[in-house]
Amino acid sequence: MTMNRIFFKGVLVSLAVGWATLGAVRADDSQTNSPIQVSGTPEVTYAKVSGNKQKFREDVGIKEGWNGGVEEGTLHYNLGKNTTLDGEGRFIIDEHDYKFQLQLTKQDVGYVRAGYTEYREYYDNQGGFYGPFTPQSLHLGRDLRVDNSDIFFEAGLTLPDRPKVTIAYERQSRDGDESLVEWGGVTQGGTTRKIYPSFDDIKEHTDIVRLNVEYDIHKVHLADQFLYEHFSHEDTRNDASLNLDTTSSQTTTVHEDYHHDDFNNTFHADCHVNDKVYWSLGYLHSSLSGNGDMSVVTPPPLGPFDLAGTASPISVDLDSDVVNLSGMLGPFKGLVFYGGLDGEVTDTHGFSRAVFGPGAGATTNVIHSSENTKNLSETLGLRYTKIPYTTLYAEGQWNEERIDLDQDETQDSVSSLGLDSNETSFRQDYRVGFNTAPLPRMTLAARYRHYIDHDDYDYPTDTVVGYPGFITAQDFTTDEIMTKLTLRPCSRFNVAFTYQLVSTDIRTTTESIPVLLPGGELQSGDYDANIYSVSATVTPMSRWYLTGYFSLQDTRTASVADGNPAVVAYRGNVYTVMATSGYALDKKTDLTLSYSYSCSDNFNNNSASGLPLGLNFQRHEVQAGVSRKIRPNVVAHLRYGFYSYDESSTGGYNNYIAHLATASCSVRF
Repeated sequence: MTMNRIFFKGVLVSLAVGWATLGAVRADDSQTNSPIQVSGTPEVTYAKVSGNKQKFREDVGIKEGWNGGVEEGTLHYNLGKNTTLDGEGRFIIDEHDYKFQLQLTKQDVGYVRAGYTEYREYYDNQGGFYGPFTPQSLHLGRDLRVDNSDIFFEAGLTLPDRPKVTIAYERQSRDGDESLVEWGGVTQGGTTRKIYPSFDDIKEHTDIVRLNVEYDIHKVHLADQFLYEHFSHEDTRNDASLNLDTTSSQTTTVHEDYHHDDFNNTFHADCHVNDKVYWSLGYLHSSLSGNGDMSVVTPPPLGPFDLAGTASPISVDLDSDVVNLSGMLGPFKGLVFYGGLDGEVTDTHGFSRAVFGPGAGATTNVIHSSENTKNLSETLGLRYTKIPYTTLYAEGQWNEERIDLDQDETQDSVSSLGLDSNETSFRQDYRVGFNTAPLPRMTLAARYRHYIDHDDYDYPTDTVVGYPGFITAQDFTTDEIMTKLTLRPCSRFNVAFTYQLVSTDIRTTTESIPVLLPGGELQSGDYDANIYSVSATVTPMSRWYLTGYFSLQDTRTASVADGNPAVVAYRGNVYTVMATSGYALDKKTDLTLSYSYSCSDNFNNNSASGLPLGLNFQRHEVQAGVSRKIRPNVVAHLRYGFYSYDESSTGGYNNYIAHLATASCSVRF
């Protein structure tokens, strides 16, 4: 543990003790209108886990064993003369879960606030699963976790009839190891499958400076927002391979270092001309400059990448301008019209120089790229509310985009790639629907959406035959229907039924490639989903309530490669059940009980031809709690949680059973 973490924890504990002491002093004060209000909720938790403990950590966000601290603390101090000091805090020491914030406010003058937040993310270190191997799954044996922190300072000027000015600084950080889904190869008996777990050592920092100015001139609201961001990213990816027959292993280390400076300025103006006319406009300019480098190290014999080398520098420069104009007219006899235009122009330039290979056999690759994007979006919509208890609406969105991409690459000063591509896209999104209440205890809503995405590709220059140049067009068509019926037969019961249908068709047009591809249009993908859900709330008596929710997702995905036994069509169901009950035993005691269940059955065991995909699992979660008001300002809480996870499609390697007990006490002074 570093000294600054020890110091920070000590500061948090001292602040908590100080707040409690201050509150206790004020509680003994004879004044009825105390200028100080303090509350705190000390908490202790114990978790017992059998099975895959890291999977439990990843799912629930809590590690096994004891942990505790202050779940929530608040402070409100009236300093007089329209001046207040407000604070809130939280610290669960063993979980690295900290929050501390203070704000000093002077009414009609301004405010100053600052704070610090830290929390931890956990990751499972288990890899993939392949039944014919022994062992069938492997793990890293590492404690994978990432600590996220955020520290900020902000000051604002809020003088009446003067521009409102805000200046802020923020630093966001991520530090730790996280798991990856880009697994390494495992070989046994001449068969190789990508199931070896990989991880990434991350160090990220983002410094953000904001300056906002807002002012009203009569009915026109003006705002200008400036943002500067400095991003620094350094990570080391570890990709390993393993031969189970010889027990030999190989690790390729990929180190990446990148940073950029991003300047953004947004101007916005809007105005409610009258009760029937509204308009707004905005302009954004963004400029980004980034640099980085990469190194790939594969000790002999060569491993998954079959190469080693460095890339330095890697640079990117981006300039973007966006203009937006929107407006609304109405209502005119229950009819409202609205629309908007959005235009964008973005230029991006990139350069990299890479050296790959050992010693005298190394090759030097130089890559230049430039991309110009032009985008225009339009929106038109209307709402009609003149029909009693009914709202009708319709909306259309259109987007035209053109991307011109130029790339060239040389290898040892000899051209190895020349690619000029032009992509034009036209996207259409139409929605119509209604909401109605034809009966006092019934509400009905329905919506239909039709989405079309047509993309054309042209390659004036393409020196490499094959991907992606053989693709000349793609079409995505999606239809979606949603309907919801809500019934309230009596004041103590209501139920809602929802159904959603989503269907997506993907078609691709290609050029002919001898032997491999005949060319022409083909159905390259197809996706269908039926989603059913029902929710209900019952109040049998004033002190007792019950809520429930059930959802079923029936999905299917097919592709042009369905004939290949290594790639099987996806078909499966996902079920979700949730229920909650609360009962007031008496004026001082409340009982709560909740249950949630989820499962899926989309695993397809095609081990003989490929790597099995999909998942069969069941997850149960039960939570019970009791709260007891000991005094008007003191409430004690006890909670128990039971968690069960069973993943049969991966041989039980991810299974766990956990018990979680928590005791806390909320105190107000």
